[in-house]
Amino acid sequence: MSGNEQATRYFAGIKWGLDNPTVLLVAAYIPPPTDHIHIMRELFESNLLFDDLLPIAKAWAVELHIRKFFCDPREPEFIKRMRRQRLYAVAAPEELGLARNLLGKRLGNYKQGIPGGITISRECPKTIPEFMKYRMPERDPRKPYRDVPLNMDNFGISALHFLILGLATEVVPRVRWL
Repeated sequence: MSGNEQATRYFAGIKWGLDNPTVLLVAAYIPPPTDHIHIMRELFESNLLFDDLLPIAKAWAVELHIRKFFCDPREPEFIKRMRRQRLYAVAAPEELGLARNLLGKRLGNYKQGIPGGITISRECPKTIPEFMKYRMPERDPRKPYRDVPLNMDNFGISALHFLILGLATEVVPRVRWL
């Protein structure tokens, strides 16, 4: 590790669900000059109550020294309850378009082999297939085009978006706000 490069830090993104899956993604973030996000662990479970999620989040926070949980902002009470358990949880920004742009930039950087990339571990067996199914709607010349992805199979992607946006506000990455 060079003098300018800092140690790997761990962050998490959470998308709440009950009928839909609750997704907790943990990322190892290597600061600049590498500026790399590696999604290394997932919890991807339907019918998971918050009280069942909490001990898992606490155990992972202790094991990995997770610095911050970037959470789905639509459940502020869950965020408050995490804080009461001494977990550093914050509401992530809800800027979907920006999250897609930042994620796309990181994927492009990874493909080009330049700093500012993102990878997903094979230890995330539900996130990877969901990522591959993520789609934008087809253009219909008779209707106005909405730049919003299809709302299906996107629970892990939402957790990833919260994580990407949270990191963009937390660190000084090579991939910057547009």
